[in-house]
Amino acid sequence: MDLRFVSSLIAVIDEGSMAAAARRGGITPAAVTQRVAALEAQLQVRLLLRAGRVMQPTPECRVILPRLRQLLRDEVALKRDLQAEVLQGALRLGAISTVIGDHAAHVVGQLRAAAPEVELQLIPGASHALFETFEAGGLDAAVIVKPGFELPKSMHFTCLAQQQVGWLCPVGTPCAELPLIRYSREAWGGEQCWQALQTQTSGPRVLAEMDALESIAQMVSDGLGWSVLPRWASMGRHAPDAVFTPIEGVYRELGLLSWSRDGRSPMLRLVQKILAEGEAR
Repeated sequence: MDLRFVSSLIAVIDEGSMAAAARRGGITPAAVTQRVAALEAQLQVRLLLRAGRVMQPTPECRVILPRLRQLLRDEVALKRDLQAEVLQGALRLGAISTVIGDHAAHVVGQLRAAAPEVELQLIPGASHALFETFEAGGLDAAVIVKPGFELPKSMHFTCLAQQQVGWLCPVGTPCAELPLIRYSREAWGGEQCWQALQTQTSGPRVLAEMDALESIAQMVSDGLGWSVLPRWASMGRHAPDAVFTPIEGVYRELGLLSWSRDGRSPMLRLVQKILAEGEAR
């Protein structure tokens, strides 16, 4: 069985269309269609059906889908085992936006110097989305906010930084006179900030809610409102005319999510070292 065909099938299921799967795989929609057709011919069963504008797996496909996904995970693990003692190959690293803003240049530069044969793919996203992509095998590791639930034993979270959570208010204007710009409660860090805020005040007037810390900080600096945010390294650059007041004992924890089986991977150890150095600067 050609695992490229399996990958294309799963991409169609995940993305909902041949065209989207083609964009994800960097091939044409016709090639995706041909791959799925070849897989159906080999397995002698129909694997996809159309429901409106969306392609969905057939009942027969749903039966074997977990095993097909496992085949792709096994392929990734096999390649990783072959590269276990060398610093080469592709590294798909997910990261939240503040980490990319603070550390992307440092990570890319240090990796190029220490491991020039590593091909880094730096993929941005929210923590929950990166976690789901990692869980599905689409990432090798991710720098995310610590999940609020217990991880399975197959995964490992290494803390890189604890960022204070606090009030961000424009210089010269009391927060009480302005509306709240709320860090999205759908974000893991946003939910933590919202819980911290509720211990400080109740029923704030809300101007907007978003998962975009840099934009929130800029809006506060411009005097449009106030917020409760984690203090990341470059916050001051985005909010030069704002004052941060920490809430005692409340932190957003950032860390590297990886597979437990990769604990001895020299590539991930190097990435962890580079990220830790970046946080310490």
